[in-house]
Amino acid sequence: MRLVFIITLIFQFYGCIGQDFKGNWRGEIEVQGVKLPIELILKHDRGDVWTASMAGQTAVNSFQFSSVHISEDSVFLSNSQNRISFQGRQVRQDMIRGVFKRGSTSIPLVLRSYVKEIKRRPQTPIAPYPYDTVEVSFFNDFDQVKLAGTLTVPRDGAGPMPAVVLVTGSGPQDRDETIEGHKPFKVIADYLTRRGVMVLRYDDRGVGKSKGDYPNSTVGDFSKDVIGAIDYLRKQKNVDLDNVGVLGHSEGGLIAMLIAGQKSAKVNFIGLLAPPAIAIDSLMVLQAYQVGRSVGLSEEELIQARTINRKNFSVVKSTLSDQDAYTQIMRNVSSVFPRPTQEQKNEFRMLVTSPYRYFMRIDPVPFIRQINIPVFAAYGTKDVQVPYAVNLESLTNNLPVEANPTLKVYDGLNHFFQQAKTGGVSEYASLEETFSIDVLADLVDWLYTK
Repeated sequence: MRLVFIITLIFQFYGCIGQDFKGNWRGEIEVQGVKLPIELILKHDRGDVWTASMAGQTAVNSFQFSSVHISEDSVFLSNSQNRISFQGRQVRQDMIRGVFKRGSTSIPLVLRSYVKEIKRRPQTPIAPYPYDTVEVSFFNDFDQVKLAGTLTVPRDGAGPMPAVVLVTGSGPQDRDETIEGHKPFKVIADYLTRRGVMVLRYDDRGVGKSKGDYPNSTVGDFSKDVIGAIDYLRKQKNVDLDNVGVLGHSEGGLIAMLIAGQKSAKVNFIGLLAPPAIAIDSLMVLQAYQVGRSVGLSEEELIQARTINRKNFSVVKSTLSDQDAYTQIMRNVSSVFPRPTQEQKNEFRMLVTSPYRYFMRIDPVPFIRQINIPVFAAYGTKDVQVPYAVNLESLTNNLPVEANPTLKVYDGLNHFFQQAKTGGVSEYASLEETFSIDVLADLVDWLYTK
């Protein structure tokens, strides 16, 4: 039933014939009655090394397999950090039949080969660049987590120059915040660096070349990673120490506000791209409603899902033990799942994991009220993930006058600041634009005039 999609949306924090494995494969996995498209990309280089990645509709569902084994007609892929694996057998030249596993849940998966349509991403920067790019690493000294990233440095300025750390949205993201072939953070870093700003972007902990355990980390842990990035950036040559800031997208914007409000790092300004500015449980209810509407759920289905979500989030935020909270959640959903499968039970148990309960208890408003450094915030009118009106209102009402806020709304832009038709999640891949130049131009103007 379609209602399941909107309820489970809240879980988004998830020889001979062997040579023919190379290429693109796609199929569907069924989760709680909803069929979700999935894509497997297998690559084979000249050194006889296989790599594999899997992608769903959003970056949250995209990841690289850490272990790839291919032998004749069989393939075994695993990602130990995310507890995800796929084991399959090539039964025809164009078909792999196997089992997709996430934790203890096993889902049949049939993959068929296809020729992937090459979508244009004209904004993606291509070397050579008119600035220096340096592979760097730094530490979160609180947890001793080593993080890896890219530092882009203008060549034509001896400094001092402004500097900014880019912070990704929710889900395990690489330094470019790659989604559907788009690399928004690479585009942003290129635009800023060409205009005299030093930029640090990095792989989230447990992603790419960064160490750490992503699945068991909280927003508080990610905030410490950002503090480590700020400290590293402030030590760089030719940086203007009075002009170092954070630019965060979505959850990254939330983290920027938490850091600025708590004054937990030496930050001179923050830039916010579609930041959550209301209590997270309220945001998630609103997000689920808007996304559900964008995929065609009826008003009756949306209202029913909203009622269940509100009850569940209240339980998640409570001081109930994890087991008691889970028991109450299963009571709340019993009208929709009278006889839940083990797979469905596992999905709902994700609501009572420590990182999810931590996230759901966050209310950014008290922190927003303590921000006393310049703030730039941007929203798109077609954003269904962080709907602009209520979040903009919160910033307008709660940012102190000392923040001298510049708050912008861009007509027709989605959550990733692309000119969109519907704003729906499934539309991201079909859009050629990666990031609006209008937003970037306003951001740079603000950086030099704030």
